[in-house]
Amino acid sequence: MRPVALAIAVLTLAGFSSGAWSAHDDSDAPGVRDRSRGTAPAGPGRKGASPARPSGDAPLPGETAPRRRNDARARQQQDAWREAHPGKAYRYETDDEHRLVFATCIEPASHEEMRRMLVAQAEQQAAYLFDALPDTEVFIAVATPADVRKEFSDSPTTAGMYEHPRRRIITADIGTPLRHEWTHAMHFGHMERLGQPHVMWVQEGLAALYESYQLLPDGGIRFLPTQRHNEARKVASSRRALSLAQLLAMSPDDFMGRSQATYPVARSVFEFMADQGKLRAWYRKYVDTFAKDRTGRTAIEDCFGCTLDEFERDWRKWTLARPAVDVTVGDGDRSIGVDVRAATDGVEVTDVERGSAAHAAGLRRGDVIVAIDGDAVRSPREWAQATGALRGAQVTVTVRRDGKRADVVIAFDRQAAVPSVPARGFDRPGIRTALLHRARPESES
Repeated sequence: MRPVALAIAVLTLAGFSSGAWSAHDDSDAPGVRDRSRGTAPAGPGRKGASPARPSGDAPLPGETAPRRRNDARARQQQDAWREAHPGKAYRYETDDEHRLVFATCIEPASHEEMRRMLVAQAEQQAAYLFDALPDTEVFIAVATPADVRKEFSDSPTTAGMYEHPRRRIITADIGTPLRHEWTHAMHFGHMERLGQPHVMWVQEGLAALYESYQLLPDGGIRFLPTQRHNEARKVASSRRALSLAQLLAMSPDDFMGRSQATYPVARSVFEFMADQGKLRAWYRKYVDTFAKDRTGRTAIEDCFGCTLDEFERDWRKWTLARPAVDVTVGDGDRSIGVDVRAATDGVEVTDVERGSAAHAAGLRRGDVIVAIDGDAVRSPREWAQATGALRGAQVTVTVRRDGKRADVVIAFDRQAAVPSVPARGFDRPGIRTALLHRARPESES
């Protein structure tokens, strides 16, 4: 299959590479903010990952929201999933208002949190970049670990996939992979309405950008640094590494072949645009000038009022000025004292260190941790980054046990001397994320 057809987007964990890869966020790293200014006008012309829009469905002049299309593919995918997975492992729901069709293996509270996340992200992206919600329903399967292995048997490190012809997302968890693939679904819908197959760095850069963000009460959005930023810094520090001129001109095969550099750099470029308050303006310009230059170079030079080389100089300077994202457990770091593995809607505790802070707080094997200090943790990757830079005297973890949730406060005493341990091995079933802590006895509180 030719990648330029843009029919399938895949997210894999190994080396941050794939057709729709993943990353994680860090609450301690500086954020990047780009304020939404309401619904954008519809872009000119047509667009599509698949070439043309059905006749009669072209938007009216000045119309920002496309009319709904009667498209049965998502419902058909749900029916096929139900038939292929008999039993009670999945719950099947539809959200008619937001055009979402579900098969999920997660408990009700996590399902509702996921649905609200998707709706909020879709509404932000519709107002900010893609003009509207998809005009057809999208099927989303949050699969059990066993079914993930079956679906992605030819690619064991794959964590998510969006298939546009089927209007289908399959994801291993409801965190980074789902946010990435949902962005693809939103973007593919916009491309199809415009008749514009956007180039790979634009598709994957935007999907990677939305892997980690914070929606703000005033309607703004803050894109949060991820481990991809560390890779982008390596590129930015070397003039002999990937240039933006090379990135913009890459074929899909070349982009995938250098994915360990291309994904981080594409995300970083969009982070930089957002920090300058010009991401939305650039995307509008890209849509407007697509027929003239689909690489995005003209849009960059027109939007920023400089040459691509000057833009790259400013991007490199900005990237290197931002600190690396902390993804290690080292001397002076807090560590909770557990081993974890993926649990679809969080991380499952597989072992608790005796004498650790987690042990003193009553955590036990089988607990599923779904949040740290109120911030959702949906995968081992997100857990590793959230716990990689703990500094406070205590942390609150939200735990699911026997179908019920509870907040557990874990208090730290003094950090045992431990060597730095790189956060790696995310493609393995479990990850060692914490070392020994001595809990504070009540007499010392």
